[in-house]
Amino acid sequence: MNKFNSYSDYLHQKKPSELCHYTSYEALNNIVKQGGKLSFWVTEISYLNDHQEFFHGFDFLKKAYEKLKKENLENARVTRFLNTLSPFFIFSEGVGSSLIFSQNSGVFVLSFTHEKDLLSQWRAYTPNCHGVSISVEPNFRSSHSNNSLLYPVIYNDKFKSEYAEHILKLGIDKCVDFTEANSFINQKVSSEVIMQMKAACTLMKDSSFSEESEWRYVVYGEKHDNIYLRSSEYYLIPYVELKIENECFKQIVIGPNPHSELSKKSIELLLSKSGLQKVNVVKSTIPYRG
Repeated sequence: MNKFNSYSDYLHQKKPSELCHYTSYEALNNIVKQGGKLSFWVTEISYLNDHQEFFHGFDFLKKAYEKLKKENLENARVTRFLNTLSPFFIFSEGVGSSLIFSQNSGVFVLSFTHEKDLLSQWRAYTPNCHGVSISVEPNFRSSHSNNSLLYPVIYNDKFKSEYAEHILKLGIDKCVDFTEANSFINQKVSSEVIMQMKAACTLMKDSSFSEESEWRYVVYGEKHDNIYLRSSEYYLIPYVELKIENECFKQIVIGPNPHSELSKKSIELLLSKSGLQKVNVVKSTIPYRG
């Protein structure tokens, strides 16, 4: 983290050659499609394993918001603009990232890391460490290119504060004097800033998780028509699809497994049926400790 001088340097760092997604065998069977495409499920953040993650980033945004309000008490234009953002903070404190308030309100997240065989990742993201990590090139094309981003997760508290303040200041710089003629402009700016704040909430995690070296693909402002639902034990889980072309699919690593050879053969069959024979399948170097 020390090699970066600012949040901007950190967020716009050079992408690793590969990004890896840890998941279960069941999910792998759904991700690999006929015709060689991958179809990942990008899950609404409220339905992730730890939905409280949203509030970690939210706290930094709220502090930045309150700081800027105090600094601009004498500036009517800025104060009025910041007041238009208050519903975001009120609703988010009550319900987090909610899908129900407007057509474009959900924030969807898919986790990656540049660590393709890390014990903490196997433990956190696969059932009993039994699963796979799927490696893809980070420069994949996406149908969500106009409303998505791919950034490293921010673990440094100083960078989190800088990033939160930057988003709010962008809105302040864009807003104009509040007149009836300008109301549409300011409403548009306010909506854009709220979307950016929701996305930012997904990109901040406690420093204790820094070993994960996580990158996140975030989709925001998606219309309800493009949102799908899958079942879980307790509820239906909203998600959007991320489809990746086969040339971006690089490798599968099999997690610690007492039946790794059987697993390798079945995965190779799955890949062959989907025209992906060139994808490399390797076993984890971490000893199985069942």
